[in-house]
Amino acid sequence: MKNAEVAQLLYDIADMLEMQGVQFKPGAYRKAARSVETLSSDVAEVFGKGGKEGREKLMALPGVGESIAEKIEEFLTTGKLRYYDGLKKKFPKHIIELMNVPGIGPKRIKLLHDKLGIKTVAQLEAAAEAHRIAKLPGFGEKSEEDILKGIGTFRKGQERMLLGYALPIAAEIEQRLRKLKETEHVSIAGSTRRMKETIGDVDILASCKGSSAAAKIMRFFTTMPDVTRILAKGETKSSIVLKTGLQVDLRVVDDNSFGAALQYFTGSKEHNVVVRELAIKRGLKLNEYGVFRKSSNRRIAGKSEEEVYEAIGIRYMEPEIRENSGEVEAAARNKLPKLVQYGSVKGDFHCHTVKSDGSNRLEDMVTAAKQLGYEYVAITDHSKSERIAHGLPDEEMEQWLKQIKAAAAKEKKIKILAGSEVDILPSGELDYPDDLLRKMDVVVGSVHSRFKSTKEEMTERILAALDNRYLDILAHPTGRMIGKREPYEVDLKRIFAAAAEKKVLLEINAYPDRTDLKDVHAREAKGFGCKFVINTDSHNTENLKFMDLGVAIARRAWLSPEDVVNTRPLKGLPKFFRKIKV
Repeated sequence: MKNAEVAQLLYDIADMLEMQGVQFKPGAYRKAARSVETLSSDVAEVFGKGGKEGREKLMALPGVGESIAEKIEEFLTTGKLRYYDGLKKKFPKHIIELMNVPGIGPKRIKLLHDKLGIKTVAQLEAAAEAHRIAKLPGFGEKSEEDILKGIGTFRKGQERMLLGYALPIAAEIEQRLRKLKETEHVSIAGSTRRMKETIGDVDILASCKGSSAAAKIMRFFTTMPDVTRILAKGETKSSIVLKTGLQVDLRVVDDNSFGAALQYFTGSKEHNVVVRELAIKRGLKLNEYGVFRKSSNRRIAGKSEEEVYEAIGIRYMEPEIRENSGEVEAAARNKLPKLVQYGSVKGDFHCHTVKSDGSNRLEDMVTAAKQLGYEYVAITDHSKSERIAHGLPDEEMEQWLKQIKAAAAKEKKIKILAGSEVDILPSGELDYPDDLLRKMDVVVGSVHSRFKSTKEEMTERILAALDNRYLDILAHPTGRMIGKREPYEVDLKRIFAAAAEKKVLLEINAYPDRTDLKDVHAREAKGFGCKFVINTDSHNTENLKFMDLGVAIARRAWLSPEDVVNTRPLKGLPKFFRKIKV
């Protein structure tokens, strides 16, 4: 998939234009980049055979106008973009890399270059450590600390890719291999199969019968059109690097060992150690080839994961919970939880339209929700304090609520809920008065400012918001943006206790660079008695397809359907939302 490549190209153009002081265009390029980045299908497939029809399909993407569509077309057909190359020539070499360091932005990059000659991340780090940056106007010691933290975040982001962007690439390769006549079984493995929020590389396992079949599978894998480098090629294992920079490793095993190999290569290492120790206690030996009697070395299982676990005497454990966090002990006692299932969510409570910072109209979002089979969808555009997201003033929001409800009255196939993502102000108050909040079906509260507040300040701020009787959902509760912004400091235990007491639902935000709450926090919150909703925070129709990423977090957190409110049908919502009528 070329989505990540094209999106990064558009983001870089936006940053370079902003550094030049160009107005409006940077925002347009970022909007188009987000649209391409979050496509569930390959942008190259959208473009198809090209020409006028291909350009029109690109222009149908949210935020992609004719000019940007032409640039995407040029890149897809030639592998280069003259406009981008021309912009790069106006900047010192390597300065593009600095744009990916969180917290400094294009204007500050220009200032740092003009005043200190900084061109690279290494130079930026050295200047911050030498306290040369604090002396510049608009900076200070705290700025230097933040820059060093941002460099750390940037480097972590360079090492790993977001699951939401890696998973479609992995799934596409899995499908290609599955279509080969030589393959018997194929599966994604490793941390990708366990649905970790970020992954270092992709592991894929395939089985076949015979060495000649394995050789053909390896030949196909290493000669795929999106391969830029072959790191290793062997009879049973090969490693490649794709144009996206993602490393993919393929292992081919005999079909009779597929289950044992899948269990082994799915991991985690910690989980496998505990399982192997349990096997040893029972007089067995477990490896990637199967389960064997230690006394006779006779293989007794290996074709499927289910029979591997059964042979050891424990229940099958879903890949998402294989982290040595009590799952083996629970399986041995037959106490594994019933996990929330993919495809079980019946609606989304957090969606934006063109009325604030979304790319699609109300009608488009509703149609897309219906296509997913949802029973309900909430339209929750931003409140007035979120100016960068075109938040709505009180009067405008009141009129927008009326329009949403008018559309809801005409719609027969899905329940449209009228709400807002309302800023939690530094005081802890919500961004709209109570007389407006009470007119909303759903109130989603979020922190969007002063992320560097002290832990006590942020905790008291959110606790005050939880006291508002109209607040239904606390959205993305730690405020993190993976690779871009660290979570703000907050006492989550106090937040969880208050949310459970006030019956405010906690959001698991499925947007790939948020995935907030993360799994360990969601599991901890469940212990406090909290209930959850899984939302996509959609800003276009394609984003609605991120829901499974949120379900994965819930599964990793050991959440059951009873824990997740939007696994319930429409008629079950009034128990959790005072203002929803069905």
